[in-house]
Amino acid sequence: MREKTVFWTYLVVLAVGIALIVLHNDISILNWLVTIVGLMFALPGLIGVISALVRNARHSTVSGLSVTSSIGSLVFGTIMIVWPGPFVAVFVYILATVLIVSGLWQIWSLAIEARTSSMPVWLYLLPTLVTATGIVMLCTSLRDIQAVFTLMAGIGMVACAANGFFILMVAYNNNKVTI
Repeated sequence: MREKTVFWTYLVVLAVGIALIVLHNDISILNWLVTIVGLMFALPGLIGVISALVRNARHSTVSGLSVTSSIGSLVFGTIMIVWPGPFVAVFVYILATVLIVSGLWQIWSLAIEARTSSMPVWLYLLPTLVTATGIVMLCTSLRDIQAVFTLMAGIGMVACAANGFFILMVAYNNNKVTI
C-alpha cells in the first residue's frame, strides 16, 4: 500500500517538475504558482464558511474555531490571489526548502533500505545534488535566483522523482528476489 502512495507522489512531482521546466521562460509563472496556492487556501475556506452558515441556519452547533480558521484561510487565499507579488519570495524559499527536505528524505530512505537489502551507491548521487541545489537556492539572493528558479526547481523535482522511481524499482526487485 505504501509503495502505491509513494509511486503516485513521485508521479505528481515528476509532472510538476516537467511543467516547471517547460514553462521556465514565462516571467509570470511564479505569480501563477502563488495564485494557485492561494486558490488552494481560498476554496476550502469558502466551503468552510458556507458550511458554517448552512449549519447556523439549521440551528446546529457551529464550532468557533472551525469558522475562524475557515475565514482566515479564505482571507489569506484571497490576498494571495489578488496580490501575489509579495508571496513570490516566500514561495521561492519554501520550494528551496522542499528540495532540501526531499533530498535528505531520500538519503535517509536509502540508508534505511540499505540495512535490509543492498542498494546501489549511485542512488545517493541525485538526492545529494537535489539537496545541494536547494541550499544554493536558499543562499542566493532573490533577484538573482528568480530568473532561473523555475528551471532549477523543475530539474530538481524531476531528478527527485526519477531517483524515487529508481529506489522503488530496486526495492521491488530486492524484495521479489528474497520472497
